[in-house]
Amino acid sequence: MISLRHLFGWLLGLVALGFSVVTLLSLISMLSAQSGRHVDEAVPCCAPYLASLLWNLFLLTIFVLQHSAMSSDAWKMMLSRFGISDFLHRSLYVICSCAVLHLILYHMVSLPGPSLWYFDVNEYPTLSLTVFILHCVMWFVICAGAFAADPMEFIGLKQLYVADAEQKQQVPPVGDLIHSRHVGVLAFIVILWVHVVMSVERFLLAMVWTLYLLFGNRSFSASVYIVRAEHKND
Repeated sequence: MISLRHLFGWLLGLVALGFSVVTLLSLISMLSAQSGRHVDEAVPCCAPYLASLLWNLFLLTIFVLQHSAMSSDAWKMMLSRFGISDFLHRSLYVICSCAVLHLILYHMVSLPGPSLWYFDVNEYPTLSLTVFILHCVMWFVICAGAFAADPMEFIGLKQLYVADAEQKQQVPPVGDLIHSRHVGVLAFIVILWVHVVMSVERFLLAMVWTLYLLFGNRSFSASVYIVRAEHKND
């Protein structure tokens, strides 16, 4: 008979899976749409522009803080103190990350000012097609990498299995359960920067996310899930 812990773990994992798929589709729609806003007006030196800029920076700061805080050992220890099992951490992390991404996708505001570069898709159809194909390839790399890195571990369901295996002293070998969660980093950076229109707000988004992906995440420490196997006695 399935326990309440298993039921809650599976439900949370399925919610994380569904939310991540919706978020992925939203990211594709926003970052790879072959159209964009081109404004020739000068940047206004006034409070409304500063307010919009600070709002966008605030949203991006939430993203950085959420990703960094929820991958820290202090956060995991706090969850343990509240009686939340470790295997639920990954599902909560994915759900909160998707929520923050949706907040950014739908609440970032447009910033006035000329685009860094702009190519009209009607005047440059070959360039537009090239960018479209490149984005398709990069998204395929990201999705393929996610599947190769084990999607069950990504949404936290493998952690549920490992928790049971540890109790039964049937923990799999270390080499089978080491996965980097930040797969396709280079592909995502290409998607951010290679586009027919680089507006001011997209530049801000691309710059912050690129810096965080390259220097801010901890793919080789807190973002890598390692299960310790029992050593056999000689």
